[in-house]
Amino acid sequence: MAGLVGLVLIFIWFAICAVLAIKIPQWLGAKRRSWLWSLFLFPILVVAPIVDELVGMRQFEQLCKERAVVHVSPDADQVKRAKRGDSRYVELPGYWINITSQPVAYIDIDTEKAFLSYEIFHTKGGRIASIALLGGEHSCNPKDRSETKRLDIDRLLKQGK
Repeated sequence: MAGLVGLVLIFIWFAICAVLAIKIPQWLGAKRRSWLWSLFLFPILVVAPIVDELVGMRQFEQLCKERAVVHVSPDADQVKRAKRGDSRYVELPGYWINITSQPVAYIDIDTEKAFLSYEIFHTKGGRIASIALLGGEHSCNPKDRSETKRLDIDRLLKQGK
């Protein structure tokens, strides 16, 4: 059944691309050889979302590999009471797809300095897929969060209240 649904979606996508390939030259006022423009546009329109997703998600995966890590202060073991810092979403410029960062920081109440921090990244996939509502939500966290367990963050947060 899922294969049949997939085939129907592919057929619908090809039909949309065919209509757009015919209409775009007309909208742009190309009267001569508009069929040639349509032949040129059709394959580009068909593969555009795939290329969009591949390039954008590769950038996202690389970003996750490089920046989704836990940073621990050298004096983290001396923290007695903690609170969680603001974790507002920040739009990251310069990427093929829309990516937001959610910085997470735990702050020593006594010194007001962050002793543990990391970033969580979110995206809805390629630009074309998100416009067409085809992209899903993707996110990445640091893989190794053993430091949060070692420092017993939950206990420090309870003592900070």
